Amino acid sequence: MKRVGTNTRAVKATAVAGAGDRGEQHKATSETQAQKVARQQALLAFLEAGFEDYKLYRDREDEDEVEEYRRAGKLHTYDPDKEPKKRLARVAKLHPPPEHMAEKIKLYTYYLEEDEDDFRIGLYSLIGDEIRV
Repeated sequence: MKRVGTNTRAVKATAVAGAGDRGEQHKATSETQAQKVARQQALLAFLEAGFEDYKLYRDREDEDEVEEYRRAGKLHTYDPDKEPKKRLARVAKLHPPPEHMAEKIKLYTYYLEEDEDDFRIGLYSLIGDEIRV
């Protein structure tokens, strides 16, 4: 049984026109080589910094981490479950991650902001938000 209408000139013309449109769309959405290299270098910088920070965190004892928070006067904000997320958020501030990772890490920055806003220590707790030095 022969298919009707699949081998006509109109079908071929439509197929060629569609292919041309896709080629133009690809050119419009494709990035230049320099943009691609810059994006990949930014990703590499973020991943390297995150890995180095993780290695430092992994090698530290929990007592060392608690002591660091105690010396900074923020022992009340230390949470071992949130600490890796906070560290990743700090890395992301220095080395912005790619867009597809940024949304997830944005959730982690909430923990940092929460610590900065809560529990003002010493005389700083007496100063209102409207007064800044």
